[in-house]
Amino acid sequence: MQRRSAQIAGELEQEILGGKLPPGDRLPSEEKLCERFKVSRTVIREAIQQLRGRGLLRTLKGSGTYIADPSLESLGQAVESYSVLAEESDFLELIDFRILIETECARLAATHAGEQVIRELKRILESMEKMGAAKDKFSKADIAFHLAIARGSGNSIYSILLGALEKRCIAYAQANRGDGDWSTPVIDGHRAILEAIEAGVPERAADAMRKHLLSSRRHFVDLEHGGAKA
Repeated sequence: MQRRSAQIAGELEQEILGGKLPPGDRLPSEEKLCERFKVSRTVIREAIQQLRGRGLLRTLKGSGTYIADPSLESLGQAVESYSVLAEESDFLELIDFRILIETECARLAATHAGEQVIRELKRILESMEKMGAAKDKFSKADIAFHLAIARGSGNSIYSILLGALEKRCIAYAQANRGDGDWSTPVIDGHRAILEAIEAGVPERAADAMRKHLLSSRRHFVDLEHGGAKA
C-alpha cells in the first residue's frame, strides 16, 4: 500500500510541477482520485500526506486541499519534514548540507551582518559559556547561534533552510554530546566564527565555520563506527 501511495504521490507531483495542477487550484476530491487510480481512500490520503510534507499541498479546514503557492514557508516545511523523518543513516547527508550552506552563510555574514546581529551572536556565546553541562539549553543556544548567522547573511533562503533543520539538529546534539568536556570545543569554534564575522573577513569566517562543522561531522562518523570518545 505504501508503494502504491508513493507512486500516486509521484504522479500527482509531476502534474503539479508541470503546471497541469496550477498553484491555488483545488485538488480533485478523494472520491475522484480513488476512481482515477482505482485505490482506497486510505491510499489516497497517504499520497496526499506525502505531497503535503513536500510542501506541494495545503489543506484548509472545512474547505479542502489545494495546490500550494510557491513560497519560502512551503520550502521550509518540506525540508523540515524530510529532516525529521529521515533515517539516522541519512543524518550524515544533512551535516554535509549544513556545511555547504553554513559556510556560505558565514562568508556573507562577514560582509552583511550589522551591529544587531553581532550583538545577538555575542549574547548567545556569553550565555553558552555560562551554561556548562546543561545539554538541553546549550543545544538550543548552539543552533540559535547558527540561525543568527544565517539571518545575518542577508539571504532569506539560507535562513529558511537552516531553520527547517533546527529540530533535528537539536535532538541529535542532545543525544550525542558525550560525558566529557564537549562544550569547550563548540564554544571555541563559535568564538572563531564570531571574531571573523565581526572583523569583516569573509574567507576567514567561512573557514572557521567549515572547520567547526567538520568537527561535528567527524564526531558523527566516530559514533557510527562505535569509536567516539567522550
